[in-house]
Amino acid sequence: MGTEVRPLYVRVFGERHVLRQAFIEPVSCSNVLIEDVKIIDATFWVIHPLCCENVTVRGVRVESFNDNNDGCDPESCLNVLIENCFFQTGDDAIAIKSGRDNDAWRVGQPTENVIIRNCIFDSKINGLCIGSEISGGVRNVFVRDIVMKSVTDAIFFKSNLDRGGYIQNIYIKNIEVERARSSLIKFEPDYKHESKNNFPTLFKDFFIENVKAISVTGTGIDIAGFDQLPVQNVVIRNVEVKSASIPFAAKNVQKLKLNNVIINGRQVTYQ
Repeated sequence: MGTEVRPLYVRVFGERHVLRQAFIEPVSCSNVLIEDVKIIDATFWVIHPLCCENVTVRGVRVESFNDNNDGCDPESCLNVLIENCFFQTGDDAIAIKSGRDNDAWRVGQPTENVIIRNCIFDSKINGLCIGSEISGGVRNVFVRDIVMKSVTDAIFFKSNLDRGGYIQNIYIKNIEVERARSSLIKFEPDYKHESKNNFPTLFKDFFIENVKAISVTGTGIDIAGFDQLPVQNVVIRNVEVKSASIPFAAKNVQKLKLNNVIINGRQVTYQ
């Protein structure tokens, strides 16, 4: 494995414009192990590996309900394992990132080769996210055996038209959700509609299977792309949602396959 120092993101803020500190933030490190620790009431993102290689987060318990309290946000990292963790957070449990806009295009470092397994999420906002800081790209993510107690969106892929980049080669299986206050599975290419430019993100090659949810207040499966760049190659199979206000919505998606998707007791199909 290479041990070269990775390029850093550098942001210059004007007077009185600052970010709160991340709690654990290894930067440009190799062979990082964060194991068997409990973290309570961090001020911002709780664990934020940035531009690192070979990262393991294992047996961590996070109880932190402040604003932007994501549990673990690997950003522009290579080879990441997150396992046997409990994330009870004020924001996303896990959000995989790769930098924002011009800053990330300059660095050009994706997050790739990520395994997330055997974790419990209980968050005020989302469960598993990829984005929205996605400009360097994210690929080769494998997620399995996750229990989500109460979240907003359970599985959420998000970007906007300032970001560019890509989300590609995503494999998710064996997910149990007690309650999602918005969607079970959501693709959002124009998150918060704050974009000023026209750099759509490529969403391609998603395989999601064996997902069960008891209650979804919003939409069970919500997939949206752009006319000029649809979401591409999505397979969703063996999904059961006992109750959802809206079972299914899709627009601007190519090669979507639904197999044994049951929402509100009815088979969901897509033509």
